[in-house]
Amino acid sequence: MTMPLLGRYALVLAGLGALYVTGFGWWANRRRDLRAQESVRGAAVAVAVSLTTAVLVLEYLLVTGDFAVQAVFNHTNRALPIGYRMAALWGGDSGSVLFWGWILSLYTAWVAWRGWPREGQMTPMVVPLLGGLLLFFTGLSNFVANPFRLVPGHPTDGSGLDPLLQNVVMSIHPPAMYTGLIGLAVPAAYLLAALWVRVPSREWTAVVRRWTLWAWMFCSAALVLGGMWAYMELGWGGYWEWDPVENAALLPWLTATAFLHALQMEERRGMFRWWTAILGVSSFLLTLVGTYITRSGVLKNSVHAFTGTGVGPYFLILMGAGFAYAVGVLWLRRDLLRDRIELGDTFSKESLYLLLNVFFTAIAAVVLVGTFYPVLSQALWGQTVVLSVHFFNRMTAPMFLALVLLLGLAPAVPWYNARLREAVRRQRWPWAAGLAAGALAWADGFRTGLAVGGVVVTVFALGSMVQEYARAAQARIRAGTRPWPRALWAAATQNRRRYGGYLAHIAFLIIVLGVIGSHTNNVTVTQTVQPGSWVSVADYRIRFNGLDVVTHPGYQTTEANLTVIQGSRQWTLAPGASFFPGTAQPVADVAILGGLNQDLYVVLEGWDPGGQIATLEVFVNPMVSWIWIGMYVLVAASLWAMSHRTGPAAEVVTAAEPRAPLAWRRAQPLLERGDQA
Repeated sequence: MTMPLLGRYALVLAGLGALYVTGFGWWANRRRDLRAQESVRGAAVAVAVSLTTAVLVLEYLLVTGDFAVQAVFNHTNRALPIGYRMAALWGGDSGSVLFWGWILSLYTAWVAWRGWPREGQMTPMVVPLLGGLLLFFTGLSNFVANPFRLVPGHPTDGSGLDPLLQNVVMSIHPPAMYTGLIGLAVPAAYLLAALWVRVPSREWTAVVRRWTLWAWMFCSAALVLGGMWAYMELGWGGYWEWDPVENAALLPWLTATAFLHALQMEERRGMFRWWTAILGVSSFLLTLVGTYITRSGVLKNSVHAFTGTGVGPYFLILMGAGFAYAVGVLWLRRDLLRDRIELGDTFSKESLYLLLNVFFTAIAAVVLVGTFYPVLSQALWGQTVVLSVHFFNRMTAPMFLALVLLLGLAPAVPWYNARLREAVRRQRWPWAAGLAAGALAWADGFRTGLAVGGVVVTVFALGSMVQEYARAAQARIRAGTRPWPRALWAAATQNRRRYGGYLAHIAFLIIVLGVIGSHTNNVTVTQTVQPGSWVSVADYRIRFNGLDVVTHPGYQTTEANLTVIQGSRQWTLAPGASFFPGTAQPVADVAILGGLNQDLYVVLEGWDPGGQIATLEVFVNPMVSWIWIGMYVLVAASLWAMSHRTGPAAEVVTAAEPRAPLAWRRAQPLLERGDQA
């Protein structure tokens, strides 16, 4: 048996297993047949094994260079390093669809194997729901985007991987994004299952929150990694351009962030239940919207999209089916979505959380409409209008700053009823820090009201988070824990969820400061130079020493040899342009001299090989590294928060809540204990 045939058989088995998990799983759950449910549980694991086999086979074919397979021929060649050959798995359409289904199968297998005993009321329904998605992806891999399809003839080499994807960050960014986006299917499935079988909220919020936080962490890191790739690879000096595919990744992150905050209100107060349900479902549905944008080619103004692949219409059908199913469940179980505590008209933590949800949703709506505006304008007025970066910046920046302000206010505001004057008094030191930072920013050249106001509000919010840590440490010191670092550690470890959340907010605020700073006081110089010429920009002096031609395996690079001097320090940089076979335009090799305060970013724009004359574009970009630092802190904070293990959340109110019917027999003792409580 050949390796492509083995991969093909693995895909067929995975498709049959997904069909079994979906169809027989629904039947077994309806009949409440324990033995049948156990077989569905095993089938979910078998699907994961089959898709893992298919992925390993494709990776083997990519690494060994079996160019008779179309996915290998289209995205690798003999000169490609082995690391990029492995990354070619998600470099094309058929491989990325297989990769998507594989990650989903691992999630489904984990839910079936580990989640079934813990969440026995919901999991028998969650697994068939995820099985339906698996059936969709295995169907695509078997019938539409088969990664093991053969090419005619016997090619001895391939077309190679897109040069823009030959970057170490691009080897990390797509798997992180897939892991996050696909992970949002699990909390959505749990949420819908819990509503359908009428599981009390205290028994599903914890598992939904864990899964959402896991997916959110990967989505957050992937967004920043995507910006890092654009910054390193595209050579235009920026990291975010409101590209449709960038927006597609941002949309589920916005609603998932709001969903995490709405879940807290559900746990603590039994409030915002409609918000919680809609945000949870929307986060998953927006992943399908993003995939449709990427795969369909419906939006032509993107440098990232897979166009002409043929799978876009199928995702449109999946979106419609998912939307219809979710709306049906929410409507039929609308009695469970009534809040048990009404939001009053007073200033309180609840009102701040409501505003958080409103602003996150408003930003998502602006980004969604703005992204699809070319399609809407063509349909309504017969002309394609693409909204500029300035539109998105003007519309979203004030709302993001409002979110930052709310994040800073929330820790000092009590539940139910609060006094604004008391909240301001409790946060006088954070406000003082914010105003001082604003004054320093003005002195440093920040001149727009949005930039200075952004610094004030962001530093205030940072001070508010730091103050919460200080208060926790002081409480421990009063209880006898000394010295101060040990008291802080004791407080943070006892409630990892709370202080991990604060640390995640700090990470987000660091990123916000990086965004504000990187858009202020930028310096750009474009200059034509010859050997021995100098370029002066900000406090850097750059000497051009000449051009070099460097030959690499499979491509050739023209480099500018530069000497950079800043004060008493000196560096050597070599920005260049690489020429790959089969590509008409060279690919920029950006030279970046990174620092905490600013980056020196140099691009070789053009040259005259005979005369050794070159054109350099030099950027001085302040505070970009703060964005990358914020990402690392955010991942650490998310892991810290997830390490907090607790049981079901304690309920604030004690009103009766409808109990769920049995989903399978082992759930009965759990229900009996809940009823007695």
